[in-house]
Amino acid sequence: MPGPGAGRTATAIIPLGFGPPAPAALARALVDAARFGFTELLVPVIPELLAEAQQAAAASGILPHGAQVAIIPCAARTAGVALADIGGRIATDVLLVDPARTVEANWLDLPAGKHAAVLSVSGAADALAPAGLAYLTPDTLAALPPEADLPGLLAHLLHQPDTALWHLPAEVTRPARANEPTRPPRPALFLDRDGTLNEDYGYVSDPDRLVLLPGAAAAVKRANDLGWYVFLVTNQSGVGRGYYAEAQAAACNAALQEMLRIDGAHLDDMRYAADHPDAIEPRYRVPTGWRKPEPGMLTDLMAHWPVMREKSLMVGDKDSDVAAGEAAGIRGLLFNGPDLDAALAPQMAVL
Repeated sequence: MPGPGAGRTATAIIPLGFGPPAPAALARALVDAARFGFTELLVPVIPELLAEAQQAAAASGILPHGAQVAIIPCAARTAGVALADIGGRIATDVLLVDPARTVEANWLDLPAGKHAAVLSVSGAADALAPAGLAYLTPDTLAALPPEADLPGLLAHLLHQPDTALWHLPAEVTRPARANEPTRPPRPALFLDRDGTLNEDYGYVSDPDRLVLLPGAAAAVKRANDLGWYVFLVTNQSGVGRGYYAEAQAAACNAALQEMLRIDGAHLDDMRYAADHPDAIEPRYRVPTGWRKPEPGMLTDLMAHWPVMREKSLMVGDKDSDVAAGEAAGIRGLLFNGPDLDAALAPQMAVL
């Protein structure tokens, strides 16, 4: 069943715990929500926890994809009151996130049921044990009973006939730790864009003409499911040459992200290099060190994300892609088609 990334509007994220959330755990919940493409992050907290929640939001660092955090004070400690306080502001589908639990899984696999979907832990003593995520429509949100805490609310949803369940093994979810890392170290898959993820018809700049190559979304989802970071690193000399503006390059990258989300896949972060020695404008003729085969895009991403370099992979359809990876200390793989997932599956299995 398609998940929340599959063509649905779900931009309001509510990390909502029971009792005082630990700042580190709340920050991890915010970053994880943003990683999976949810950009409006709402944090209901009681007034005396407002400063703590703001510190947790700040501790999350640079959230991917321009995510914004809004702190919403609530009048009481109960989840029901918190939901009632903000329910009238929510016009889209909502992902409820319990920052007291960490879920090491691809959130975009969460099924979208008629009214609600809830993550449950298979193999638990209670066959319907909630594990900290629930996907709700505005109608379901408005009809929820005022439960005492979030686990009680999620347990209530698990027993509703219209709730779709997403079963995961117990080892992929656990209680959040007091010193929860905001961005845990992970392997990373660095991907070129044109000719690797989408068809390269030359200076790709129109989002409406983006066409994913065979296996592109499946390869990104494979990395997501394995717990890898996935980064886009693309040369866009068309900007420097004056063929299109940076805004068009950014729009293409955003459209690519949305196309991947339809298949439950996502990019964690993106970089593009607009400079070129033959650029029209002088500012684009200045070498930045980002244009592949230079490694600047990769090293900048690794400065912002805790990448396990020795287990990571750079993939592209040109020798310059491989060279950029190797210059950054990342193993490079030249992709010659025809299916990206088929090419990457054995490579990722051995890393």
